[in-house]
Amino acid sequence: MGADSQLETHRNVDVEIAEIGTINPAQLDAWLRLFNSELDSRFYHHPDWYRCVARFLSGAKLHLIFVSIEGELQMVLPLCDSTSRNRLSHPAHDHLSLNDVLIRSTLKNQPDKLVDAIHGALNQHGSQWWDWQISNVPHKSSLIQSLAQTDKRLLHNDTPMAISSLSAKGDQHNGRWFLKQSRYSAGFSGLSEVCPPQGKLRRNLRRLKKQLEEQGDVRMEMVTKPDALLSAYEQFLSVEASGWKGTDRNATAIKTDPALNAFYKALLTPASAGMTPQINLLWIDDKCIAAQFGILTNDCLSLLKIGYNEEYARFSPGYLLLEGVLAHCCAENVDTLSLVTSPPWAERWHPDKVPVWHIHYYNQSSMGIVLHQFTRFKQAAKARMKQAA
Repeated sequence: MGADSQLETHRNVDVEIAEIGTINPAQLDAWLRLFNSELDSRFYHHPDWYRCVARFLSGAKLHLIFVSIEGELQMVLPLCDSTSRNRLSHPAHDHLSLNDVLIRSTLKNQPDKLVDAIHGALNQHGSQWWDWQISNVPHKSSLIQSLAQTDKRLLHNDTPMAISSLSAKGDQHNGRWFLKQSRYSAGFSGLSEVCPPQGKLRRNLRRLKKQLEEQGDVRMEMVTKPDALLSAYEQFLSVEASGWKGTDRNATAIKTDPALNAFYKALLTPASAGMTPQINLLWIDDKCIAAQFGILTNDCLSLLKIGYNEEYARFSPGYLLLEGVLAHCCAENVDTLSLVTSPPWAERWHPDKVPVWHIHYYNQSSMGIVLHQFTRFKQAAKARMKQAA
């Protein structure tokens, strides 16, 4: 690409590209203003999230593409350098459970213009690309909802889908999209009206809490103050590593991985407003037995990681902490609590569930067309094998 920042004007569209470490104050200010103007902005849209991703989780350089129309920022598209300069992608990692592109809501309602903007942004990064992909995109994202306007099946279907020839009228690129549902994301919305759990689960938790209180003094902490977060984080690490995650020879606990540890620790000190880290702890006497690592953005608390001390498993400490945090969200007018993923244990809570998608966009180059057809063939073959089994 040459320079760290480029600017092209085409149809009143300006495209600027900067490596994450070289973003200038004007770009950062425009990014934050767009983030704050969109009520559905989440942690995976925020500048500090990408700073931490680039520093600790991404093995490749991370660039941000800023797309403005008539002087107003419309989209921030993160893009990682790839081993193949022809295959472009959003940052990907096992701990990036949700991803998205920050898009102004007015652009969402103009899918032709949105696709044209994405295509132009990718062209500006490098004209020899074949395709671009992004994984773990929640169904409610502006990108998915915009594509859904062109094919209503997206609103009701959880099978692989291909959307062809979606582009601005008169444009020659006519890119093709392929979307495949990868899993679900669970959460609780409308907490100001109904606070889960209900019925039998609530009664069981009341009983378990009473039994736990017979063992000692039970209390909960919701920590957001900067001077207390580091201490709370150490408690979270200890709890998260207290079971098989920290002792198994294939340990996956955050504490055992220096890069992951540094990533989550860095999230505790965001440089910009709009993203508030929160660590929730459940104590019995002076022992922490359950912990959650969350990030609050707008009116949504997203729980990135949770853990509990398995010595106290019979009391369901993770459930008790979740119940307390939900009640706290209701009291503080936090409308949504997101579990980010959709773990099997959450089924008992009857959360709202939305599909999470893997998105591929192919251009009209010869290789782009071949890759698009190959992807469709591969998915069709998988579907036939699944039916035969």
